Amino acid sequence: MKKSAGTLSAYAAALQTTDVRFITMTRLVLLAFPPLFFSSLPKRAIGFSYPSGNEGRALGVALAATTALIGILLYAAAGVPAFLLVLWLTGGTAGLMLYNSTGGRVAFLKHYCAACRLRPLIEEHETMHLAGEPSEEVIWSEARRKYSYDGLSLAGDPRICSFCPIAKRLRAH
Repeated sequence: MKKSAGTLSAYAAALQTTDVRFITMTRLVLLAFPPLFFSSLPKRAIGFSYPSGNEGRALGVALAATTALIGILLYAAAGVPAFLLVLWLTGGTAGLMLYNSTGGRVAFLKHYCAACRLRPLIEEHETMHLAGEPSEEVIWSEARRKYSYDGLSLAGDPRICSFCPIAKRLRAH
């Protein structure tokens, strides 16, 4: 079922009142959750969240079961280090998906976006994803309806990265 932009705002507003924790992707966080490292390689990827709700629950359970199965198989072949390696590589991601499918929510920000003045827009974007909207286009159309490049005075602002996808998307429209 497709949500309208007004419904998305309502979902985002409702989710904003719940506990959404935004964590800066430091080296320690990337070490703890290796899949985040690969997701964060593109410069334009500035915020991340794992699926929430029923989708997050289903994916989290599937990933946890797969992690356990592969871990057990590798444990039989290579012992405890192999089991721990598989648990480290994918177990944390499964745990985060399951956590996001409960009342708590976690999203991640790149380290250089944590102090950016556009951080509230990044948080709003990820909050909408956590509210259940998978479509980037729907979320960006909602953002363009609320914000503009000139309205946010982004032209020539040295505090905005030259590759910032928010500024580029708002400038393009």
